[in-house]
Amino acid sequence: MTNTPTWLLIVQAAASISTTLGVLIALYVAVIREPRKASEERKRHQTEMDALNRAEADRIAAQARKVVPSCLRTPMFGNTWWTVKIENVSNAVATITAVDVAAIDSSGIVVPNGCQQSNNTMPVSEAFDKSIRGALSGSLQGGFNRAGIGGMIPSGMTQQMANQVAPAVKQAMQEAMIGHFVTEWQRTLGPNQSALMAYTTTDPNLKLRITIDYEDEAGYQWRRTDSSQPVRIDSAP
Repeated sequence: MTNTPTWLLIVQAAASISTTLGVLIALYVAVIREPRKASEERKRHQTEMDALNRAEADRIAAQARKVVPSCLRTPMFGNTWWTVKIENVSNAVATITAVDVAAIDSSGIVVPNGCQQSNNTMPVSEAFDKSIRGALSGSLQGGFNRAGIGGMIPSGMTQQMANQVAPAVKQAMQEAMIGHFVTEWQRTLGPNQSALMAYTTTDPNLKLRITIDYEDEAGYQWRRTDSSQPVRIDSAP
């Protein structure tokens, strides 16, 4: 029986150890390192996608907030008169799909039949006369006089202050007049356009609440009540 040289046994053992080590390294790479690397890569990619989705959601929500419904009293026509307004202050077109105006009491409870559209309920001359008298009754000098301090205001100061207020007064008059003669809601609002409608309540203590459904330029659909945050109502996630 031939004895195997010691050096050959050492070489064979080393080769066996090397092969086993190589197999273990290959198993580690295949079973642990590569899946872990792939998982980390997927997590990084998902994190990036989530960040992009959040940025896009923030962008479209910011655009949606630029369609603003509001209800303002119009005392120049009477204590039950209101101007209801939908304003698009964005740089894109908005499409109004539904408008609901309701009267609410001091507790926020809807009062059935508590309000109605009031277009063309008074002659043009009367509406214009009321708007002018309403604006004049709220003039600065008249207010100072009623407060008993008219003589304390320096000469020219009242007119200077009135000139600063005049644009706001003119806008309120213009919107009240337009709202009085509009018979239906404008459905498409371009950038910086608005739609107006006049309403009256059955009781001067009631307030108005407006809820609108609208679609932005990208096709997203929203619902908004007064100045609350708009809410997505389409089927998109």
